[in-house]
Amino acid sequence: MRRPIRMAVVGMLACTLTAGCGLLPGTTTETCVDWVRFETAQDQFRDAALVLIGRPVGTDGETSIYGYTARVYRVEVESVLKGEPGPAPLRIASTPTTCSRGVSYPDGDPLSRDQRMLIFASKEDGGWFTQTPAQGAVPFPERTPLPFRTG
Repeated sequence: MRRPIRMAVVGMLACTLTAGCGLLPGTTTETCVDWVRFETAQDQFRDAALVLIGRPVGTDGETSIYGYTARVYRVEVESVLKGEPGPAPLRIASTPTTCSRGVSYPDGDPLSRDQRMLIFASKEDGGWFTQTPAQGAVPFPERTPLPFRTG
């Protein structure tokens, strides 16, 4: 009789430690993503599903990706350079940094700036996310030439 109980305890412990299933309600698992670092803006443009010039105009809730909370922003679109953003208002989640012990934006959220930006996005679970935490949204002042070819 001791062996089945011991096996049940070992099974529950293994489940908790390896599969991310917890014994307590609300337990989540975070994934550590090794983000690609694009060598050139042309490489990044080629890889993105959506590239635009726009301005974040406020937050519009939160979502989750890889076990981290991501802020969602409404983006006022000035120009679409690649892709189809869909109907307005455009909502883009700011991809959080992973491997940061539960802190989504340890170096600050790039979309939290109220300024004109060049935004590279990918589609995940039906929603737009910045392509990477570090290179997904960059300031793009007026009269700045594009760092890539669109054609």
